[in-house]
Amino acid sequence: MNPTETSHPPIYQRLVRERGDVLTETRTVAEQTQHEARQALDWSEVRRAQRNREEGSFSAFD
Repeated sequence: MNPTETSHPPIYQRLVRERGDVLTETRTVAEQTQHEARQALDWSEVRRAQRNREEGSFSAFD
């Protein structure tokens, strides 16, 4: 077996059957949370809207 392959002891499979695959569920929730955080912290749309307002606004002093 090469080092990149993961071998789980037999008890692991039994626990997964009895309790569910907590590690996979945790990983999935963490990835969803990261995605939601990226979206919440993405200000690019706000900046784009501000830039569009500034470009389209009229100034008597230009």
